[in-house]
Amino acid sequence: MAGEDELFQMELNLHPNEASGLLTIGNEELLGEHGWDLGFWAVLDEGEIEDCIAAIGHRGGTPDDEGWEIERLRAEVSDATGKTEDAEAITRDDSTGYVYILGSHFGSKDGPLQPKRGFVARFREAEVGHVTEDPAMELEVSRRSFVLHRIINDALEKVGPGLIPLGEQSHKALIEATIERGEKESKKWAGLVREDDYPINIEGAAFRENGNLLLGLRFPTTAEGRPILIELEGIDRLFDPGDALPEVSGFWTADAVGNDGEIAGVRDLALLGTGEGEELHLVTGNVDSRDKQSVLIQDYPGGRG
Repeated sequence: MAGEDELFQMELNLHPNEASGLLTIGNEELLGEHGWDLGFWAVLDEGEIEDCIAAIGHRGGTPDDEGWEIERLRAEVSDATGKTEDAEAITRDDSTGYVYILGSHFGSKDGPLQPKRGFVARFREAEVGHVTEDPAMELEVSRRSFVLHRIINDALEKVGPGLIPLGEQSHKALIEATIERGEKESKKWAGLVREDDYPINIEGAAFRENGNLLLGLRFPTTAEGRPILIELEGIDRLFDPGDALPEVSGFWTADAVGNDGEIAGVRDLALLGTGEGEELHLVTGNVDSRDKQSVLIQDYPGGRG
């Protein structure tokens, strides 16, 4: 589009209207069906995932700062998997055409961790005929409570970078309270959250050219307060029959905490292919929002951002 170095602001309201992730629409037929020359998928973080996927499109032939539209994707979950909430990352595996959406895998600001935030969903972009029309898009959802939490924590302990010590308030509210709930209510996931774990907060995702999924963590950070990214192999196994699970194949750290920052986590990320390989674009920021109820901010005031 013309004016690629220019910025403009627009307001597109769709309840719940806090978008937490953005991804370009790659399917030209889908764009053409709507008369768009550019489009984005957006995920909203307050509600069930089937109600929180939107398409933003720019009508062809209109000025760059006009002609923008937003529609909610008509979707239905293919299998009843329980509640979902707090979608935070959206990305596409170009080798399969699947768009993946991940929940934060975190909890409320004062704990405990919440299983409904620990989901991974996906749909095939090429199968979306029209965003708002029947048939509804079939959305696969894997909500295997605390499975990624366990996989990531085990890998962090064995081969991960040194982590910032988990603060007393954060441990009590996010780890101890979760363990207590699992045992007291005899949850199926009881035992998957352990005393020496860290709470995991996912806020960005992108597929590498090798098919692995790169996850950006808002928390925890390295011992120096630097953001951590996790490379995950086999995210599709969550949707396959059987017991096979994804595996952590590596960790990345970024020397990026902003101006005069003390500690920062990942807020979003993107990977772009170049002639020389892959180029990582990273947004970093506070480890939690500026809320007096946040146990992370109580323990890490330097991470307010």
